[in-house]
Amino acid sequence: MNPLILSLVCLLLVGVSANWLSIVKNNKTLIYLSLAPCIYIAIYGIYLIIGPVDLYEDGSKNFFLKNPYESELPPQFLLLKLYQYILIGVGLIFGYLFLKYLKNYGR
Repeated sequence: MNPLILSLVCLLLVGVSANWLSIVKNNKTLIYLSLAPCIYIAIYGIYLIIGPVDLYEDGSKNFFLKNPYESELPPQFLLLKLYQYILIGVGLIFGYLFLKYLKNYGR
């Protein structure tokens, strides 16, 4: 599986677990299952910042190769510039939240 697709799936899983926070915080197994995608997306976001991959450049190049008559990129491509920061932010914030619930689980 492509790491970009896996990061999108993990971002979706974090969103679902955040939506059902009242159920997740009362079950230790669900806390662990919600914490795993948070860790992955935070690490992948850091890799995108310091690694050789530039999602915006690759995406824009592929878009113009498939659509040679287009002169401008669609506005959705601006999200690719911020995607790694979104991943890190969501991963760290919800990872901290789930770790806090895990710490307070027995109390």
